[in-house]
Amino acid sequence: MLSLLSLLSQQSLASNATSTASYIRGIDVSHYQGTINWADVAASGVKFACAKATEGTSYVDSQFKANWAGMHSAGLTRCAYHFAQPASNAVAQAKHFVDTVNAAGGFKASKTLQLMLDLEDAQGQTPATVWKWTQAFLAEIKSLTGRPGIIYTGYYFWDSSVGAPADNLDCPLWIASYTSPAPAGVPKAWPEGWAFWQYSDNGAASPGAPAGKIPGISGNVDVDYFKYDAATLEKYCFP
Repeated sequence: MLSLLSLLSQQSLASNATSTASYIRGIDVSHYQGTINWADVAASGVKFACAKATEGTSYVDSQFKANWAGMHSAGLTRCAYHFAQPASNAVAQAKHFVDTVNAAGGFKASKTLQLMLDLEDAQGQTPATVWKWTQAFLAEIKSLTGRPGIIYTGYYFWDSSVGAPADNLDCPLWIASYTSPAPAGVPKAWPEGWAFWQYSDNGAASPGAPAGKIPGISGNVDVDYFKYDAATLEKYCFP
């Protein structure tokens, strides 16, 4: 059987010529967005959302529980993310992350994506250390949930702070790149390209567009695309 990443590699050949109008729109949030009206978010055309859950071995985002329930109630495909702190134990952080998601209602519900690792701060660690940490964290996530994670990172961070490893650990890429009309680069670990793209932090309707607003949210918010169709997005969800 072809792996999902192999399938997406084939699909990317066709999607490269497709405009961003065909992409599925999403957002990612944390306590910085305050209280969110998720019904209004869903009515605006946003189809998926990722909420910050944890960082380190003890911190829990103050809005995570409300966001986790709100995304589900609004019918959005939902995701949770952990902000990596490579200077402390990877396995302990992964357990804290999964425990927090479970305490908020768990991940074994419809339209819940694999858990996401937000990898953007090396905390002064060497690339070799950050890469070892990443492998340990994601191995624990797979052990605890039965599914690989999703890796959020930037091209330059992966290259310089993780050491540009060629192994994606069977995790799709959520690339951070505030560029237009496409991400500035994709690490070689993902020859099939990105699956998710955070293209702006100001609610812009599309890459390069002026700052915008997402109904249900006051202030700025990160905006994202999923490159493939709804059926493929569902393949990243827990059964």
